[in-house]
Amino acid sequence: MRKTSLSLSTAIAVVVILLSFPPINTFAAPAETGTMAALTSFKINFQDAATIPPAGWLRDFGQAYGLRTSAYQGSGNTYGWINRNDNTPLDLTKNGRKRSSPSDTLLATFMHMQADDIAGFSGTPVEGRWEALVANGIYDVTVSVGDGAYLDSRHTIRAEGVPVILDFVPATSMRFRKATVSVKVTDGRLTVDAFGGTNTKINYIIVQQASVQRPSVVSVNPEYGATNVSEYASISTSILNLPNGGINNATITSSTVYLAEKATGTRVPANVNGTGGGDAITLVPSAPLKLSTTYVFSVTSGVKDLSGAGFIPYSCSFTTTATPHPTSGIAFMQVQLSNAAGRHSSLTIGPDGKLYALSIDGIIKRFTIKADGTLDTPQLIYALQDAYGARTPRLAIGFAFDPASTATNLIAWVTHSTYVFLNGPDWDGKLTKLSGSNLQNVQDVLINLPRSVKDHLTNSIAFGPDGALYFTQGSNSAMGKADQTWGNRAEHLLSAAVLRLDKTKLGALPLNVKTAEGGGTYNPYATTAPLTIYASGVRNAYDLVWHSNGELYVPTNGSAAGGNTPASVNGTLRPNGTTYNGPYVPALTNVQQTQNDFLFRVKKGGYYGHPNPMRGEYVLNGGNPTANTDKAQVNAYPVGTLPDVNWRGYAFDFQANKSPDGAIEYKSNVFNGALKGKLLVVRYSQNDDIITLTPGGTYNDIVDYKDGSSIQGFTGFVDPLDLVEDVRNGNIYVSEYGGNTGKITLLKPNSTATTTEVITMATKNETIGDVIGVEQSVHAANLEQNVPNPFNNKTTIRFYIPANALSAKLVITGMKGDVRRTIELNSMNNQVTLYANEFSSGIYLYTLWVDGKQVDSKRLVVVR
Repeated sequence: MRKTSLSLSTAIAVVVILLSFPPINTFAAPAETGTMAALTSFKINFQDAATIPPAGWLRDFGQAYGLRTSAYQGSGNTYGWINRNDNTPLDLTKNGRKRSSPSDTLLATFMHMQADDIAGFSGTPVEGRWEALVANGIYDVTVSVGDGAYLDSRHTIRAEGVPVILDFVPATSMRFRKATVSVKVTDGRLTVDAFGGTNTKINYIIVQQASVQRPSVVSVNPEYGATNVSEYASISTSILNLPNGGINNATITSSTVYLAEKATGTRVPANVNGTGGGDAITLVPSAPLKLSTTYVFSVTSGVKDLSGAGFIPYSCSFTTTATPHPTSGIAFMQVQLSNAAGRHSSLTIGPDGKLYALSIDGIIKRFTIKADGTLDTPQLIYALQDAYGARTPRLAIGFAFDPASTATNLIAWVTHSTYVFLNGPDWDGKLTKLSGSNLQNVQDVLINLPRSVKDHLTNSIAFGPDGALYFTQGSNSAMGKADQTWGNRAEHLLSAAVLRLDKTKLGALPLNVKTAEGGGTYNPYATTAPLTIYASGVRNAYDLVWHSNGELYVPTNGSAAGGNTPASVNGTLRPNGTTYNGPYVPALTNVQQTQNDFLFRVKKGGYYGHPNPMRGEYVLNGGNPTANTDKAQVNAYPVGTLPDVNWRGYAFDFQANKSPDGAIEYKSNVFNGALKGKLLVVRYSQNDDIITLTPGGTYNDIVDYKDGSSIQGFTGFVDPLDLVEDVRNGNIYVSEYGGNTGKITLLKPNSTATTTEVITMATKNETIGDVIGVEQSVHAANLEQNVPNPFNNKTTIRFYIPANALSAKLVITGMKGDVRRTIELNSMNNQVTLYANEFSSGIYLYTLWVDGKQVDSKRLVVVR
């Protein structure tokens, strides 16, 4: 666990809200004396006392906060150091350093901000924060961190509580990092701290007065300076600073967000996009990247937020692997369809054997499928639009045929709302039944379902094995409590949930399901209620799949950083009929940790991690129960914050910013059944592909997966949103929402692909799918960076081992290859903990081996 005064454990992001600890700007500051001037724009170098700063720079050599009177400190300026723990002036004059390299004085010098992380430190082993007396207003703050001699830090810097640099671990090829953020000072003091970092060393600070707060990129994936990155990688922002609300997605273009080869400057053809919430940026290359090549990802000031403020320019680099990514023996051929343009939110094949495509504006297209899988000219059905006025667009998402529907008696259901993507009206969702040969009979069944101000809507539909209609209802907020990015709209009783409609209980139509907090009377807890909450805490699930194994799988989009969570309130009624009576859960504000996207195996009555104070559910995802790295941990919670007692965890972790949307169970026997029973999920943001998931094991969670790059034809899409299989021949139709017009693409099983080699390996107790899984188990395995790193107490290494792996081990070596420790692993565990007292100070490599093959290696740093 990383050292903080609050004992907060951390994983991939640094907390910004200090729980049980005063916010930055409420600290009492030492009184100033003498003649003082409020700084506005200035440059200060952090250094030892003897060094002369470069021309035009002030110097700070560790003096306690106060009026500065020494040489190279200007006249009447007030700045200096304060003890972060007890808020008293702090003398750090023994903590300034100047290294022999690099030659640039600004980089060769620095101040130890967290010397208490260093065993036997010869200076002042106390963590300090730096403050300067400034005029109230808006400032652009640029900070550099690093050390020309040692790589023993995980640098983190905040300005006014806003992350500037997060978790930067230097390497020999990248010792320094500089970043800029825009902040607002309201108390007359600019405050800079290293909260959450380890042995942070600050080189210099540049502060410039500004007229407007600008958004900025804080971190991305792949991380700054990452190596061995897959040639199929896509790039997305992990944490953004959005002081004025969400991004204007229209400003995300190939000229404002791009990837280029570092050596030549050649830009990589790619698809760039944002999210419906305006809280992330994604770039997906149109083709695999070159091996062993360094790329630079850039976001320019041409990207703007909804207020019109441009982003602070940002760039970072990463280097691709030297080893090509392996592929399986399964292959599909992508076929472009000349008459299937359009932005389609849902695809399905009707009982008449025709392909139905629901366009985002509510037009239903009916295609006759030709013998070769291509599509005839579609019939356009405007029944839904015309029910609200001639050709009136509706924002339509879910479309499914009723089990009672036949080729001559079509019955379909659709979810929809007002056709706006910003400032959407509340209580605007509808579920409507369409019937007749041309679906011309339109009947609203449910009205006044919740709706967010953006694109968290009443989503997709699936009929369960019990004959009931299930659909997903999106959240109104980022993390459970109203926030600026999502229009400050609170959660409702029916939001962020999987809802179940028992059609046999319906009476007069339409049924108004507006609940009490909106002035309605509908009670989903009533015994006679047709619409009930099947499962709660499902943030924004685009699709849901009832699998042939009896399980309900729901891929769900997690939140970008910056959301708020609610504090618990005793006495609130919960979905299971009990009332909430503790433990107390603190509210969090501006959570600086992107929440991962998950696949949930949803059970009736389960809670899946998105808080909703209307339902007495307050803990975001897995909380923070222990000092170790916990499952779905939220770092901002104090250690000891337990997950909701009804939290069911997840079946698969997609990681962050993937946007898993449309999903199906593949049912065809092509490829000798190798894909039969697999879940296929399109990833709209990062990857732009179809990921293949294998359910299995005791609980039918996911035991193996294949990225789209492992199966020919499963990658290279532009914002894939939904998919459907023609089970008669195994063809797949994919809705690509992006590009100039959007389109439907046909994937045909490639008969030239073969799995003969692995078929010969199968025993009478194995299926072909099992053998392929064993053959490819090493490729499905995954190794994560240890957290924290560097560490002086203990650290946690997380990994994923497929259930069908025959053997696995973690080998820790010195930098010369000498083995220090070998840990045998199995698929039942997903992490190990190492303790610093087991090693000498230094740098080590840890390598994951699965079935005798090396999966990945990463570096850890022990500081004792």
